[in-house]
Amino acid sequence: MAQTQSVLDPKAAGARRLEGRVAIITGGGQGHGRATARRFAQEGASLMLVDRHAPGAERTRDELLDFGTDADIFVAELGPWDTAVKLMEATKDRFGKIDILVNNVGGAMYGGKSGWEFTPQELEDNINNNLYTCLSCCWAVMPYMIEQGSGSIINFGSHAVRGTARLGYAAAKGAVMAITTSLAIEAAPHGVRVNCLVPHLSDRDEGDTLVTRIPGEAPPSGSSKRDASSGLSSPHMTPIPMNRPGKPEEIAAVAAFLASDDSSFTTGDIICVGGGAFCRI
Repeated sequence: MAQTQSVLDPKAAGARRLEGRVAIITGGGQGHGRATARRFAQEGASLMLVDRHAPGAERTRDELLDFGTDADIFVAELGPWDTAVKLMEATKDRFGKIDILVNNVGGAMYGGKSGWEFTPQELEDNINNNLYTCLSCCWAVMPYMIEQGSGSIINFGSHAVRGTARLGYAAAKGAVMAITTSLAIEAAPHGVRVNCLVPHLSDRDEGDTLVTRIPGEAPPSGSSKRDASSGLSSPHMTPIPMNRPGKPEEIAAVAAFLASDDSSFTTGDIICVGGGAFCRI
């Protein structure tokens, strides 16, 4: 396909730190995943986009193809071990290697309750949607990265570990941080780095959100920017000293750093990208 876009992410400022790299981005159809895919493409990576929502994955893929990026999609509900195995096999077959894994997929489900008000099924759904989607992909990709002696895994955490009204989600994201710090130690001798990027409340461009975190639920109507800004006053959220929501492109910029050789001596770290909000537990 002929290149029709010249810039996907102006924040890249011409950097090509990911030239020749192959990246998997889960949840690549919208939000932080889509922004990260655009930034990685701007910096020269080839992309395998993973999403349960085919139209979202196709939208991002088509944006990347228009830019001239080599990109493909893998449509599936992540979490099961065999699905993660098939994803890695498909990526290796399609691109020949796997250099970067971004575990972005997930999100809080059934929020707004005290911990004991959730049903067991709701708590379990949050665990499955956020913990096993990350754990299974880390487990499945490591043999490929060990074999080639290099790789970067970027897990997405959450400031919810220091918030309220999202107990199952907070538990899962706390576990994602533990996966990061533990696996980083084991993977370091093999040339594989593992870090955790922790976003906070973010603006979303109008029309970016195609599906909610709960399968079958209709996406919210109205301004995503307005909804994000209203969350600044929520007593359940970790306060943001900069007093504004973040932008997906700001999150993507940190992901690009962690994926690149600019962070070659950084592993096992939890990087809070929340306008000064503290996220460690």
